[in-house]
Amino acid sequence: MNKLICLVFGVLLASPVSADENDFRCLKSVGLKTPLRLQFTYVTDQEDIGNVAYKNGSGRIAIRRIKETQLRRGPGGRPSEFETRWQEIAPEGSAGTYIVVSQGALLSEFRYVRQKDGKQFRFEEDSEASTEKGCNWQ
Repeated sequence: MNKLICLVFGVLLASPVSADENDFRCLKSVGLKTPLRLQFTYVTDQEDIGNVAYKNGSGRIAIRRIKETQLRRGPGGRPSEFETRWQEIAPEGSAGTYIVVSQGALLSEFRYVRQKDGKQFRFEEDSEASTEKGCNWQ
């Protein structure tokens, strides 16, 4: 019996599930004639890194968390509200910043600020595109 328990425990430890799990959100732009769609992902076991992939984009864009600010403390044990800033990591330097305002699992604001001209793009969650493995845009 002990050998069976050790075998099951060993299989669970070797399982890649926890190492590969990522938190992601499917988002679409607000206010544009042709909406932009993106998948915003961060690695759960390394909370300071992640990536962004745009629909019809050329690939994933690496991002890193550069700042997190508590905006409001949640009353009665509720989660606090935070603003988190993520910087794109591009070969030629920074290309822009993603600003995420969240309270627990709820996103109240998501925007992208393009560095070259300061133009801001606002996004909202695209729950219809969300699947277990990522965003599926039809």
